[in-house]
Amino acid sequence: MGEPIHEATWQQLEDMPVAKWEPASLVVDNKVYVLGGYGNFICSSKRLDVFDPAEGTWTQLQDLPSAISHVNLVPDGRGFWFAGGMKDKVHPGKDHIVSEVWHFDLALDRYTAAPLLPGPRAGGGLARVGQYLHYVSGLMADRDTDSPDHWRLDLDQWEKQGQAEWQAMAPLPVARNQLSVVVMNGKIYAIGGQLHHDSMQLDQRLVDIYDPESDTWSEGPALPVAHSHSEGATFVYDDRIWMIGGHSTPEGGKKAMTADVLTLREGGQWELSYTLPKAISSPAAAIVDGSLYVAGGWDGRVAEDKRWLSSPEVWVTPVN
Repeated sequence: MGEPIHEATWQQLEDMPVAKWEPASLVVDNKVYVLGGYGNFICSSKRLDVFDPAEGTWTQLQDLPSAISHVNLVPDGRGFWFAGGMKDKVHPGKDHIVSEVWHFDLALDRYTAAPLLPGPRAGGGLARVGQYLHYVSGLMADRDTDSPDHWRLDLDQWEKQGQAEWQAMAPLPVARNQLSVVVMNGKIYAIGGQLHHDSMQLDQRLVDIYDPESDTWSEGPALPVAHSHSEGATFVYDDRIWMIGGHSTPEGGKKAMTADVLTLREGGQWELSYTLPKAISSPAAAIVDGSLYVAGGWDGRVAEDKRWLSSPEVWVTPVN
């Protein structure tokens, strides 16, 4: 891809309280919330921690209803939502895919269950446009079949009537999992991802853009290289989509961790804006007050018995 547009000046901060890989993350009121994911030895976590960049401190909040990974977070006025995911992985063993939907209220420090997805899904994308939640694609219960399904939940109906059902909307043109899903200027972007999970993992360059007004998908600017595993590190800031780290597969090359920080403006093409201090898969990432924070992920470290160890490291750099 060539050299990055900007040079980063990374500083390493104090480690996270618990190492995390594949967590979900979100900025609310200039604080970074880091939820679930895998701890050491690829074991699911129930922890919800919040990082305050101004103080440089971490605070543990109420544990999740169950240990979960392969979700992303979307905000509302009181807290945030997450849906589906892979639940309760212990070592040895596999986690299982669920249809649960939860809302976390920041003021009350409380989780509330919401209408279940029509089927179990993980590694898809949750997005919020107005008063609607959208769930896009992801893995089905067998952990290997990608679903093109796209469902929508009316939050007004749920809050006012206490009941609502997910409705089928236009399906994603190419079903995939571990894709990044964000909302920019009222449209949903489904970015990259991979085909299959347990049998093989084939990264994709695809970008699809959903228009809620017309219930249609259109083709967006393809990624420079096939890319996945950045769900907790993809967000919108300063009218740009930012996607940090993950896995990538150059054309003709092998799937590997990446140090790329990619950005996209509406109507433009993807740019390599920065590079990380190291290649890392599935970190948490956010920009607060003009600084990019990257926490956790997997950087290749293993224990003496070769079991994977999640990274606890936290890095920060100013961004333009």
